Amino acid sequence: MRQAIGRYLKDFIAVIILAVVGLLTLFVILSQQASALPPWFPILGEDRFELKAQLETAQAVTPGQGQTVNMAGVKIGDITSVELVDGVAELTMQVDNEDAKLIHPDASILMRPRTGLQDMTVELDGGTGTEPVPEGTTIALASTKPNVNLDQILASLDGDTQAYLRLLLAGGAEGLGDGRDKELSAVLRRLEPTTRDLAKVNGAIAKRRANLRRVITNFGKISERLAANDVQLADFVDSQNAVLSAFADQEQNIRATLRGLPGALTETRKALDAGETLSDELEPALRRLLPAARAFDPALEALQPFFSSTTGPIRDQIRPFTGEVKGVVKDVRQASGPLASSAKDLKGTFTELTSLLNGLAYDPPGSSESYLFYLSWLNHNSNSILLTEDSGGPIVRSIAMYSCQVSQLADNALLDKPGLATARILTRLPETSEIC
Repeated sequence: MRQAIGRYLKDFIAVIILAVVGLLTLFVILSQQASALPPWFPILGEDRFELKAQLETAQAVTPGQGQTVNMAGVKIGDITSVELVDGVAELTMQVDNEDAKLIHPDASILMRPRTGLQDMTVELDGGTGTEPVPEGTTIALASTKPNVNLDQILASLDGDTQAYLRLLLAGGAEGLGDGRDKELSAVLRRLEPTTRDLAKVNGAIAKRRANLRRVITNFGKISERLAANDVQLADFVDSQNAVLSAFADQEQNIRATLRGLPGALTETRKALDAGETLSDELEPALRRLLPAARAFDPALEALQPFFSSTTGPIRDQIRPFTGEVKGVVKDVRQASGPLASSAKDLKGTFTELTSLLNGLAYDPPGSSESYLFYLSWLNHNSNSILLTEDSGGPIVRSIAMYSCQVSQLADNALLDKPGLATARILTRLPETSEIC
């Protein structure tokens, strides 16, 4: 052995140096990793507090990818493993020992995405107890909540609701298009007087409730007086039952009328303003028409035979026709109340949609751009990714060759280039756990 070492001393020293450099490189790489190392690992190992939690779903939870455990927005640990136990996802976390004393038996967990790429983090609420939990405690399923995706909310809607939602968004986009800024500004200016008038209406309704309370009190006194006579009391109860039943049958119509009352009052106010303007303009015109009205008297006398001849058609034809269409007009009048309620709810939806679009179009001061600025770039990048004419890597063509091994290679590529995760999510590629 000594002779071999003496003969190849330089090579032996070179091998030892390479081994030492490799170990140092390994320690440097591991020290820069986001996940903590177990306590048995030399130098870099760390003894931490183990905590478990049950989740309905562990979607987008990938241990070893730097997914953290946060409390009040501050990192206190890492996610180390996730496994399926009795049909429930069980999450294992390593928490710093100095922060473990802040976790109590009534602690709760909420899964939250750190960014739009669904890189999940655990938001831990330590609870309000006095005693800390022992190591290895499992937070029950009732105290954990998974992240809810927008597509899950949309998937819960039926086909008709989704179609109405698309029509609503299309109508909102058309109503908030170019050239309608003045109309939107006018609507916003009318909100203040509208709310003021609604406050007056609500005050009147409150007074009406007080009046109804007094009426009920007086009704109780009358009932006491009527109790002296059983027969009269029975007749009175029967009549009151019929009256209250009639009110109950018209409850929906009364509610619909009250919902449409603010809009009707607004329109009435506009009509009164327009009528005042019309009356100011109409008075001089009517004075000038007085001579023509006096001259119109002979013409009216000449029209009396015509009116006499049209009395029969009006009585025998037009009047029966109005009787036949009376039921149709009544049905249309009943439908107008719910239609007015739907229009009011639609107005509130447009208001919320306007706030959302204003937030997207807001351009903050400084070097930052609005969300709409980056939306055009996202559209450009999406077109470049899905372009089938490009032979340099279209995802639509390559997805047919997406296998288990390719998915694993893609996971490894995302470790060095996290930016590729956006393309993977946009193309809705299946996860490795779903293929392998």
